[in-house]
Amino acid sequence: MDLQIINASLEYKGALLELYKIVAKISDGIILNEDEIDEDFVNDFLEKSIDNGLILVGMIDGKIVGEIHAYTPNIYAFQHILTDLTIVVSPDNQGQGIGRKLFESFLNTVENNFSHIKRIELYTREYNTKNVKFYESLGFINEGRQKDKIFIKNATFETPIHMAWFNPGYEFDKS
Repeated sequence: MDLQIINASLEYKGALLELYKIVAKISDGIILNEDEIDEDFVNDFLEKSIDNGLILVGMIDGKIVGEIHAYTPNIYAFQHILTDLTIVVSPDNQGQGIGRKLFESFLNTVENNFSHIKRIELYTREYNTKNVKFYESLGFINEGRQKDKIFIKNATFETPIHMAWFNPGYEFDKS
């Protein structure tokens, strides 16, 4: 497997839409339902991440097999944060270390090139202990649970955990 990790651009919009639709079909793929993923959804995170964050894609033989992104909200008080971190890996390529490589490249890029970013935030489902342990292995810490925040259906809820990673390369800009 020859995985290439590169910055995403707007030209990947169609491939990302296809990838997200596929991942949404699998259990615990992402929190969105397949019908919530459309061009507007992809345009939104793609533009926010390109303009005010970071978005990387993992490619094998020219095909996108994974993606990770986060962005800074347009709020002065949150200028030091990358939030709404999302990662997806094609079901055909899961279990091959692609997610870890994408995450490590993402965190390394932030540490070395985003000194104004102090923290990165994400949510994961509490019951998915495999994901919680994965994020902890990357240096994320559990900042707390939000009981019954996620509505599933028929009065069924899930509890997410808020996790954060702190950038060792953070430097306060005194200017």
